[in-house]
Amino acid sequence: MHRSDDSLPDEEWDRFLRDAAAGTGAADAPKEPSARARMVTRRLQGQPPPEPPRAHRLAAPASAPRRKPWFTIVVAALVVLAIVAFVPGPLTGLFRSGGGSAGPAAPQGPTVREPFRDSPAEHWAGGADGIDVPAARATGGMSAAEVGQALGRTKDFLVGTNLDPGVLRGERPTGALRFLDPRQRAVREYVTDAFGTPGAPGGENDPLRLATRFDPARFAFAGDVVKTRGGMTFRAAGGGGIDVTTDVTYVYPVVRASGGGGEVVRTIVRRAVVLRWRAPGTAGAGTFQLVSYASDVTNGGCGDRKGYFSPEFGAERATVAPDDGVVIDPYDRAGTVDGHAGTEDECASAVRS
Repeated sequence: MHRSDDSLPDEEWDRFLRDAAAGTGAADAPKEPSARARMVTRRLQGQPPPEPPRAHRLAAPASAPRRKPWFTIVVAALVVLAIVAFVPGPLTGLFRSGGGSAGPAAPQGPTVREPFRDSPAEHWAGGADGIDVPAARATGGMSAAEVGQALGRTKDFLVGTNLDPGVLRGERPTGALRFLDPRQRAVREYVTDAFGTPGAPGGENDPLRLATRFDPARFAFAGDVVKTRGGMTFRAAGGGGIDVTTDVTYVYPVVRASGGGGEVVRTIVRRAVVLRWRAPGTAGAGTFQLVSYASDVTNGGCGDRKGYFSPEFGAERATVAPDDGVVIDPYDRAGTVDGHAGTEDECASAVRS
């Protein structure tokens, strides 16, 4: 008996039951697919289950032959597969060891192989790729090409002060400062004093105001990737040219230089720097002036850091309550850098690092 549909007429079913009760016609038993099996198959194929077929019986008459065990096992297996496919969580939880309901996995923390694990930065771009540059347009007496060049050099400045491997080890950010306006005397004096003798400057001459540095005698990096997120905007500046405002968060995975046992901590630096680029034909054209800079630092040390960030490990980490209830999330980029934490000489508490 060959049929193109899945239903079975009532008269065929009744005939089969009569023959079965009489002990005859077993070889001609209709090959009626289980309604449950058809529904499961359609669900596994992504099709909506059909209405129960006319031949479907919630309970077979007492005189009907029992289905063979293998058929029951197959149907049960299909049902389990369908449940796993559509609601995997509750079912798979039954097979976890230890009994009881399993809660969310506890944070594992960073490792040398996965230094950004359990951190939003795990999904951030690496290095310069995480610094967005807007499309250039003619502004402030500068052509689109000239604005584009200024934006590109601004990004070079950020890379040169926060991502350059030599600068991170304490070297002078010479490349980043090559376009600094020579007429900005106070800034040039600061640069000379701050980056003159590594480790010696402090206070107003702290190089960490502008660049990121770690003492290579004490710290090394877990891998060669620094995660970044942020970008820049620009607008016309008075007197011709543009002001480029940058706001970027950098995440540095750090280990002890020796004898650290492989512990990884993260230092997070959010910097907001404004550079002014002068238009052609104006004084200082082709160079930038440093208009302002501000930063927030998590796990970089407090107080006088002697020209290097000084992250803390293990028991070194501060556990004191924050002053005035100031608690920050260093990955939260809402708001401005100035309004993100407390004063320059005080450390707030961070909810994570």
